Amino acid sequence: MTEQNDANAGDKGAQKDQNISNSNTEHMIPKSRADALNEKKKAAESSLEEIAAGFIETIPEDMRELVPNLPPAEKIKWIQAAQKQGLFGKNQESSGLDSKKPGDKKPIDYEGMSPQAIMASGYKR
Repeated sequence: MTEQNDANAGDKGAQKDQNISNSNTEHMIPKSRADALNEKKKAAESSLEEIAAGFIETIPEDMRELVPNLPPAEKIKWIQAAQKQGLFGKNQESSGLDSKKPGDKKPIDYEGMSPQAIMASGYKR
């Protein structure tokens, strides 16, 4: 009876080995397919980097250092959210410290004015 148990044990061991080798081959990807997927991934990442660079170009130069160092997709999302909030837009200039002082007003030419007229122009602002 020990011979039958040994024979059955040998068959079970061979079945386990066969199951292990079958499970390994089922999960393997051919190298050509893996290379193609890697190339697509690299192409997508490079195009995202180009798009992110384009978004950064729309930001004023003095504010570009505010953009955090993130992966390209997250950087694009961050820039879009910041633009929606008006961080980089013209709204920022009008809501700053000098928002009451108009920037398009021409300076007054004081040359040839009397001292009383100069003082009076200061009170009109």
